[in-house]
Amino acid sequence: MARGIRALAVAVLVTTGLATPGAGAAPPPGIQWRDCEQGLQCATFEVPADWKNPGGPKIPLDLVRARAKDPGRRVGSLLANFGSGNTTAFPLSGMPPVKSMLDQLTERLDVVMFDPRGLGRTPGSTLVKCAVAPPPTNGLVFADTEAQWRAHAEANAKYDASCREAAGPAFEGLTSWQVAHDIDALRAALGDEKLRYFGNSYGTTYGQAYIDLFPQRVDRMYLDGVADHTQPQLETWLRNYAVAQEKHWDHLDAWCAERAGCMVKGIKVSDLWDELLARAPLPAPSAGPGVKVTVKDLYAGALVGLSPPVWPRLTRALAEARDGDAGRFLTDLKNAPIEGFGSVQTEILCHDFLPKIPSYQEFLGIEKRLKAAAPRFGWIEGRFELGRCLGVPGKPSYPPKPLRPAKLAPVLVGIGDLDNNTNTIGAAAVAAQLPGSRTLWHGDGHAAYLHGNTCLRTHVNRYLTEGAMPPVGQRCEGELVKQIPDRPAG
Repeated sequence: MARGIRALAVAVLVTTGLATPGAGAAPPPGIQWRDCEQGLQCATFEVPADWKNPGGPKIPLDLVRARAKDPGRRVGSLLANFGSGNTTAFPLSGMPPVKSMLDQLTERLDVVMFDPRGLGRTPGSTLVKCAVAPPPTNGLVFADTEAQWRAHAEANAKYDASCREAAGPAFEGLTSWQVAHDIDALRAALGDEKLRYFGNSYGTTYGQAYIDLFPQRVDRMYLDGVADHTQPQLETWLRNYAVAQEKHWDHLDAWCAERAGCMVKGIKVSDLWDELLARAPLPAPSAGPGVKVTVKDLYAGALVGLSPPVWPRLTRALAEARDGDAGRFLTDLKNAPIEGFGSVQTEILCHDFLPKIPSYQEFLGIEKRLKAAAPRFGWIEGRFELGRCLGVPGKPSYPPKPLRPAKLAPVLVGIGDLDNNTNTIGAAAVAAQLPGSRTLWHGDGHAAYLHGNTCLRTHVNRYLTEGAMPPVGQRCEGELVKQIPDRPAG
């Protein structure tokens, strides 16, 4: 996922007693599949724009299906969502990791991938295009004053207004509460009595919503890179991100120490970071005559660079900054727009996680406490997370709350030591609320299953097809982190 997913709580607006598929309703319509690229099948599936008004307007969802190779060995369907930015064009891309994943899963399963409401492939009928893109997610990192805080909020409000206009009546359906109902309708239309589900990154938010609403209908569920939608206290939620992010400097130190070609030598990477912060503003001649890199530019660049695949670029930028040119913090580590986040994806995130934002003065108090908990770097996460949603009104909303599922089948949760996208503290907290669940820790980062950690795939695939949980205490070593080059190419 692109980095994304965060929280705060308000009163819950709805209950599970509203109309749902299979609860006295007419049988769901079938799905009309057609052949499309890569030997897959495509379809659109209609659902109510708002499940609180199931007889109202309908909207389409994009679907892609990979059929089980041997119908005689087929054990059912697996419904999957791979997170924000990964539309149903993802399996159609034919990328090697995707092809290998589908090749393994379809030994015994039909894999049905869906886009959440308002999202989808282009061209197509499912994607809601907002006329105004949201401001950069790191915008509050650069906000020194309350006036700059308000300006960022106004930019987000313009984005929100353009999405409301583009979506029309469908706007009220932009929450994970609604997506969970879509999932249940898809389950029924596929002819499955119970749900097999694979949620990656933001797809784990939909999985948690389904557990909240329909726990008895879960057969098997795997959640990978879990976004914690169970913590109702904003400050606690932000602190979890801050503390987890702070630890990534230790991970980076260890990685660099083991690599002969790491570009930071003779000093720990984290110590060099501290040194550069103390020296800033830093000269950046490669970015232009007289250009300087400020403390805030350093923080903004490190928010990009602390993701494990970007470590080679971050260590190069730090080494060059020590030698007199910090320009890569303005170029190579520049915050780029995140795929999917110019659409209504940001609206869904804000409605789920941040329907209420603290005032500027309230946030300064929170930030002071975040700095005490994660003083080197992690505290900046508060500004990053709030920057997504400051200025976006809080309705519709499906705010975070603890999970208390009844009669839930055992769920498998994958957590990566190096995941700085969806923090490990929150992921472990979600797993602890799922009775009978099992946690499979591994030494890689975000979305390691999708990217090809073979140990993880072996245990997850066995669970999804046979129902066999990994042994208690089973752990997978980091495989993908070993493939990160010592230094960037070029």
